[in-house]
Amino acid sequence: MENLIPSEVYSSLILQYLYDAVIVTDLEFRITSWNLAAERIYGFTAEEVIGKSTLHILKTDQNDITRESRISELQTKGIWQGEIFQYDKGSKKLKIRSAASFLKDKSGQTIGVIAINRDITDENKTQEELEDSEERFKMSFDNAGIGVCFLDLNGKFIKVNKKLESMLGYSEVELIGKKSNEFSYEEDKPLFDSFRDAALGGAKESVIYEKRFFSKDKNIVWVEISNTLVKDRNGNPSYFVVHLNNITDRKNAEFHLLNAKKDAERANEAKSEFVANMSHEIRTPLNGVIGFNELLLTTNLDPDQKEYVRNAISSAHGLLGIINDVLDISKIEAGKLVLNEATSNLKQIISDSLGVLKWKAIEKGIYLRLEADSNVPEIIYIDATRLRQILINLLGNAVKFTEEGGVVLKVIATPASDQKTKLEFSITDTGIGIPEEHKSHLFQSFWQGESNSKRRYGGTGLGLRITKSLLDLMGGQIEVHSESGVGTEFRFVIECNSADQSTSQLSQDSNDYQKELVTHFDQSTLSHISPNILLVEDNEMNRNLLKRMIQKYIPNSKIKEAVDGLEAVRFFHESTPDLVFMDVQMPNMDGLEAATEIRKQPRGISVPIIALTAGALYEERKKCFEVGMDQFLTKPIDILALNQILFHYLNH
Repeated sequence: MENLIPSEVYSSLILQYLYDAVIVTDLEFRITSWNLAAERIYGFTAEEVIGKSTLHILKTDQNDITRESRISELQTKGIWQGEIFQYDKGSKKLKIRSAASFLKDKSGQTIGVIAINRDITDENKTQEELEDSEERFKMSFDNAGIGVCFLDLNGKFIKVNKKLESMLGYSEVELIGKKSNEFSYEEDKPLFDSFRDAALGGAKESVIYEKRFFSKDKNIVWVEISNTLVKDRNGNPSYFVVHLNNITDRKNAEFHLLNAKKDAERANEAKSEFVANMSHEIRTPLNGVIGFNELLLTTNLDPDQKEYVRNAISSAHGLLGIINDVLDISKIEAGKLVLNEATSNLKQIISDSLGVLKWKAIEKGIYLRLEADSNVPEIIYIDATRLRQILINLLGNAVKFTEEGGVVLKVIATPASDQKTKLEFSITDTGIGIPEEHKSHLFQSFWQGESNSKRRYGGTGLGLRITKSLLDLMGGQIEVHSESGVGTEFRFVIECNSADQSTSQLSQDSNDYQKELVTHFDQSTLSHISPNILLVEDNEMNRNLLKRMIQKYIPNSKIKEAVDGLEAVRFFHESTPDLVFMDVQMPNMDGLEAATEIRKQPRGISVPIIALTAGALYEERKKCFEVGMDQFLTKPIDILALNQILFHYLNH
């Protein structure tokens, strides 16, 4: 084939080593020149394509109309530029950006066509992927299930999605260019500003917080916001991307739940207050029932009369136990039951607990034994009242449900961590046992094994529930093993600090007066003194009872009676008594206020004040001590307890 290209052009290294393919054809589109770049792009060598038609080699995607249009444009303008699809040697489809023009000789005659082609397949693929990515982002942004927006560094909306428009009720046009805080609840505006300042200052780049907006219809919209600062390639702050989740329904639900919780708490407090008040009101007449019967027991009665009085006192104490159980369970449910831990004599607690049930066991003809390790500590740090209550509850149940055999209390002590002692108590009986189906209900309130009209054993069904709650409060555990008709074992474990010898000595010293009282109880009538005693009590029957009980032990006492705190303060100012008995709950001025006023007087600093309370609660006792009272007596007043008070404060 005759070479139509001038030799200086043909041999040009520029054409050979150009990055783009340089393809030269004659006027019949037969290839006359094929540079190295063309070999690289299409895979054909120059020897394989020289003299062959581009239609056969390049297989350009075009129809006759398109081809004629391109040739016409080339002839008219002298050049054609565009993007076309062609194929390489392996039939791989290529996207080509091409520029073709006529090639002329020195005389200006058209001798062929030169095309410079660049493979943009990968570039086109990247562009398509970028366009697809942008489209997917746009679809995700616009159709996201939560509000999404971009804010500039001043907090102005740059872009918002449809969900945010729907959430706030504003269109994109109404939001773009406006500061987000323009739509914010006034009190919440500083939230974005403080984060913006922190983010631009480098302190933190993202934050999650809750914020309120006003919608277009003036409703409050609660939103959980995730706000992040975006930086450019150079690390400079660029804009904020914000995700907004509408939590209005959740907030409304929380608001209603909070109100319901408050209503429930108020109802529970009202119930607790009602139970406490009822306890006080019931204890007041019980004080008279028990007190006057105990006084009656000290008079000349025949054996039958003494038996009747003792039965009346026993029944009254039974009623008192029920009241205490109801009050305890009310406190437990209200979460107000607290422990009053102090240095206590464990052996005395155990002895007292067994003593309460001793006569009942003798009456039933069953044994009640103690088996204790020799290393059980004598002095421990615990709430003695509550531990005694646990033991009496469990021992009482064991005695109650045992008709033959008996009950054994075992106590084992082992060292525990943190210099504590682990105490394991087990109460084993040979009673009726507990059916398997009843075990899961044992520690529920008001549940009883016998719930029909043939009940033999009675009870409130609160004892085990209270026991479990007290052990939970102490950090202890309780378990039960039982076989119906064979017997039951309750085992509970607690950990406590055992006192050293010095602490033990201190504990003994603090209770010396109690030991002295017990020693002299048979000689406890103080007929050689005539003290002035102020008795403050709003209930006439209780005043009469306490007056008679005092005169039983101090016949020559001079008793002044006051019906409320105001009268008590006035009487005290007129003549200083040697001892004051002060009821806590009274009209006009209660006992706490009256004690406070008395302690303000110069002569009122040293006079003993004994609180009279029907509450019997640790919190109420604590209040008594806080205002300067010295001791307290719980209604119904126990004669021995009153005797101890009188002996301690008046028998100098």
